[in-house]
Amino acid sequence: MPIRDYGVLAATAVDRRREGATDTPHYQIHLRDAHGTDYRAAVNVLSQQAPADLRYLVDEDFRHPVTALLPPAGSGWNPLPSRPGTASLDFVRGHLFDPAALRLLPPDAPGPDNDLADLLDRHVQHAIADPTAALYVFGQRFGPEPGIPDKVFGFLPGNGVHDIHLNQGNSGRFRADDGVYQDGALLIHRPAEDRWTAIFLAFQSQSWHTDDHTGHTVPTPVPRQPTPHPHRPGTVRNS
Repeated sequence: MPIRDYGVLAATAVDRRREGATDTPHYQIHLRDAHGTDYRAAVNVLSQQAPADLRYLVDEDFRHPVTALLPPAGSGWNPLPSRPGTASLDFVRGHLFDPAALRLLPPDAPGPDNDLADLLDRHVQHAIADPTAALYVFGQRFGPEPGIPDKVFGFLPGNGVHDIHLNQGNSGRFRADDGVYQDGALLIHRPAEDRWTAIFLAFQSQSWHTDDHTGHTVPTPVPRQPTPHPHRPGTVRNS
C-alpha cells in the first residue's frame, strides 16, 4: 500500500543538525510554522539498501506549475491527495526534472562541499539566515507524539516529516511503500528574488520504470534472441 499521511509541510527553518539520534544517517532540519508549531524534517543521506550513496539533483532556479498549487507559506502540515492536478509530486510522471541529470554523493566525507550533508547544509543554512525564506517539505508525516520530546531537537510534542525522497519503484521490504504522486522533496522559496530551489533525492535501488497505478517496478522485458535455423552437418546452405 502507499505511504500513509502524505503531504507537504510549509514552514520556516530555524535550526539543523548534520547528524541525529536516528536509526540510519539523516540530515535533520528543525522547522516552525506560522502558528508556532515545531517540526523535524529527517532527510535520508544514506540508503539502507545497497548501493548506499543517494542520487540527487539541485535545481537553483526551479520553474514548474506545481509551485502555484502549494499551500500558503508557514501554514504548517497540509495533507495532499495522491493524484495529478494537485501539489502532490511524482518524479516519474510530473516532469519535475530530467532523471538523467541525477548525480551521486556520499553521505558524509572529510572536507567541505563534497558530500550530501554538505550540500543540504549549504541550502538550509541560507534559508535559516533569511527569515523570509519559505520551505516546503514533501513526504510522510510522523507524530504528533504527545508527551514525547523530539529525539533530535527536544521540542514537544515530537512531530515532523520523513520519506523526503522518491517513494515508488522500491524493492524488498520497502516495496509496500510504493505509490504514485507521493514523492518527497524539499522546495525553498525566496520571495525577494521570486526564486525557487528544489532538492530531489532517490535511492539507487529504486526503479524509474513504474506502474501508473501502484508505483511498483515494471519489469523491463528482455529482448528475445532470434531462433537459428536448424542446420544438418554435411549440408550446404544456398547463399
